[in-house]
Amino acid sequence: MIVVCASTYLFRVVRFRAWYWMALLVYAGLVQATNPRDILALPDIDNVMISPTGEYLVVTKYIDDDNWFFLYKMPERKEVFRSNLGNRRAIAYMHWGSDYHLVTEIARREFRDTKGLTGEILAMDVRRAKINRHFQTCCIVVHTLPDDQEHILVRGSPDQFGEVWKANLKTGFERRVARSFYPYGSFVADRNGKVIFTTGRNEQNGTEVHRKRGRDWELITAYDQGTSGWEPIGVGAQPNTYLTLDSRGGSTQGLGLYNEETGEHRMLLRLKDVDVTSVFRDLNYQIYAVRSDMHFPSIHYLSNKHPLARIRQGLQQTFPEDTITFTSQTKDNSQVVALVQGDRNPGRFVLVDLKRKSVETLFSAYPGLEDAPLAPMTPVEIKTRDDATIYGYLTTSPNAPRPGPMIVLLHGGPHGVRDYWGYDREVQLLAMLGVHVLQVNYRGSGGFGLDFMTVGYQKWGTLMQDDVTDATLWAIENGEADPAKICTYGGSYGAYAALMGTAREPDLYKCAVGIAGVYDLTIMDKLGDIPEDNAGRSFVARAIGTDKEDLMARSPSNLADRIKADVMLIHGAVDRRAPIAHARRMRQALNKAGNPPEWMTDGKQGHGFAGLRAQLELYEAIFAFLGKQLELPVDHFTWDPELPEGS
Repeated sequence: MIVVCASTYLFRVVRFRAWYWMALLVYAGLVQATNPRDILALPDIDNVMISPTGEYLVVTKYIDDDNWFFLYKMPERKEVFRSNLGNRRAIAYMHWGSDYHLVTEIARREFRDTKGLTGEILAMDVRRAKINRHFQTCCIVVHTLPDDQEHILVRGSPDQFGEVWKANLKTGFERRVARSFYPYGSFVADRNGKVIFTTGRNEQNGTEVHRKRGRDWELITAYDQGTSGWEPIGVGAQPNTYLTLDSRGGSTQGLGLYNEETGEHRMLLRLKDVDVTSVFRDLNYQIYAVRSDMHFPSIHYLSNKHPLARIRQGLQQTFPEDTITFTSQTKDNSQVVALVQGDRNPGRFVLVDLKRKSVETLFSAYPGLEDAPLAPMTPVEIKTRDDATIYGYLTTSPNAPRPGPMIVLLHGGPHGVRDYWGYDREVQLLAMLGVHVLQVNYRGSGGFGLDFMTVGYQKWGTLMQDDVTDATLWAIENGEADPAKICTYGGSYGAYAALMGTAREPDLYKCAVGIAGVYDLTIMDKLGDIPEDNAGRSFVARAIGTDKEDLMARSPSNLADRIKADVMLIHGAVDRRAPIAHARRMRQALNKAGNPPEWMTDGKQGHGFAGLRAQLELYEAIFAFLGKQLELPVDHFTWDPELPEGS
């Protein structure tokens, strides 16, 4: 029986609604501004994990923009090792390959300091306090093999085809055990490390799932892009069972369980209006809860009696306004490290010890923001002109009146991507400037079911843009936004929508900021990394379209003469996802229309600006632009230009 825990969710709704209406009634002037660097800086503490035996604690942190790794012996927490990765490298993921072998996946910081994997994996025997193995053929850990203390499964792609290698944690020896049926395939193995499934994209960008039969792969299910189907995501707790994501028989994606031996496939949990976001399991693969994100994060318990479920419920009572994420736990489930975050809480790591009956705060992710006047984020539902319902979040700045200046902040993607409730440093940075921030999960976004996402196919600049317009009008009608002081803002697809909004609604927006945007849909099938293979070209054809006249009509670079708003274009010169040719065409079109944009580029940056120095320069320029457009003071902000070289 599936038990849905709703009490915490309801409490949180009531609490934040109270904040919302209080803010409507009271405006006491400007709150003491936080230094933008405090928000833009990388976290002081990035991650904390406890070992399966509870004997060691691993901490990753940033010092002067470099990622450091620390190892502590428990329970005295004595430091026994530290290492600096340097060169804009960071630990993206950490896994325990055995009781004493820590395995880390290395990344290079990219767009807004997100992490792109480099393909390098480091293994460390914590008892020797020394990094002793480098695995270069792989880029992703597939399986930690908890029943095997010497090996892990890793995935590599030397020729674009995914390959699984069995890697020895002690010797570094690697042996190939499987190769995917399609390029960039993913894998699922059983408890013993035998690869059972591979999932990949065919040349039409459809999904195919193959099962291993001897030396060959057997197709067991396939479905086209934008249609319902299922795929395996991990091994189950019982023999021959595997967890699946399943959208068949309904629009939303639920959690299923597939028996590989009998072929039986049953649904464990499906929600009406929102997809399953994540699955919570113990180290023995026993599922105890599932998360969804309709408005706030909501936890649905499959077993209230599981010790990790009880720990999570207890933590939620202790931190009712925050989200709980377990980073790690011991094998006996007696100790858990959890990250506690909320819209105004950038993150604290806590240690739960059932034997000692204690909950202890270990570290603050952002000590400089502990007492900062951060802005509350409230979920909103908006009716569109065609009577559909879309979702979003309104962050109300303590530094702005109601109604006041507003930024409509549009997420990228767009398909399969969405905004979530929680701490968002860009949102908080804009709120610090003195603007309210409206985020819109327009149709075409992910997370709300297949129908919600696919209705946006080939509707870039039309239906999807109408949703943004309707959300903006909602903010005006509800007394949130000053109609004379609204700007659009976004990155990647969000930049496209920001510029398209000013073309479609020239009298609605005062200005627009586009970062790493695509502005000419007619070149989407020719430039960038998406059309480099058949699957990518199929995606472009299906999601964006192929009719040249239609694409021109939906391209802001072809509509510059309609744009009255002032525009700021920001682009990295080595952007492979959205080549700078898009920004240059947009700039040329605006110049020709007599509306020259503010222009900012960097020869070393890609799909966004990475590194603290670059981001400080970026947002100083954005603040200057928005301050001028929205008549906001910006001279009091300190940007701390003196940073170590390479920051």
